[in-house]
Amino acid sequence: MLFHQQTRCIRSNRGRVVALSMIASLLSAHLSAASADAGQVKVGESLPRFKLLHPGVHRYLRYMVKDGRRSAVDIWTRTITFEEKDGRKLMHIVQRWDETADQKTPFFLIQDSWFEPGTFRPLTHIRHRERDGKVEVSGYRFLPDKIVGISDLPDNIKKDFSVAAPEPSYNFEYDMELLQVLPLHAGYTANIPFYDAGFDPPARYNFVVAGSGTIAGPDGRPMDCWVLTADYNTGKVSSRFWFDKRTQVLIREEQSQDDGAFLVKTLLNPESADAVAGASQPSVTVAGS
Repeated sequence: MLFHQQTRCIRSNRGRVVALSMIASLLSAHLSAASADAGQVKVGESLPRFKLLHPGVHRYLRYMVKDGRRSAVDIWTRTITFEEKDGRKLMHIVQRWDETADQKTPFFLIQDSWFEPGTFRPLTHIRHRERDGKVEVSGYRFLPDKIVGISDLPDNIKKDFSVAAPEPSYNFEYDMELLQVLPLHAGYTANIPFYDAGFDPPARYNFVVAGSGTIAGPDGRPMDCWVLTADYNTGKVSSRFWFDKRTQVLIREEQSQDDGAFLVKTLLNPESADAVAGASQPSVTVAGS
């Protein structure tokens, strides 16, 4: 089994659902959205706080906690730039996951994606996996009614891929950046159409602002945050997110696991080289610094 598929189980509890439970979940999400239309997010619409996304680098450590023991899983580096491509200015986000758990056969994953600025509409998504010298490339193109493989991408193992979408979907790999640009406030629920390319079918998910909380930032100083929850259409809250109220940057995420453990994702302090990549952007600077 590929490492990305294995870590996907601990990255989220979206899971693979059977047809009947998926239909029930979608109906539930639809009814929730109908009762709070102000929070129904649609691909292509201008996002109210998109200017909170700046060129820069964010780096997160993910680790598991079980029975008082902590074990590192991987380090995520997420770099945002705005570049000219195909005759227009687009947003470019590159993720790199460096596994720390298995040093005998080191693994890394690069996810390279392009978006329409202002709306976060996804255009393309390419995964590059490498373990023990073996490389695997999969590339996808997001269209209004479907997601397809990029046919002219060299070595694309998903070039013939196609899945229908009931409506345009956002790229689920960038949920934390999308949530950052929404109008977070007390009582707000965002109902978002997401698709994790190559995995579960597109669906809408609710992200609820459950309240406020203070949490230590990367430098240890307290940060006033919005606390969001998500159940990924299971009926049971499995993820909690802490977003800094000032920048709306994700500071921490905690995710319960089926075995009683929980997965923590926490923002790290920037490195000196990040200033070159991010050109000293405020998104890298946490509140209070």
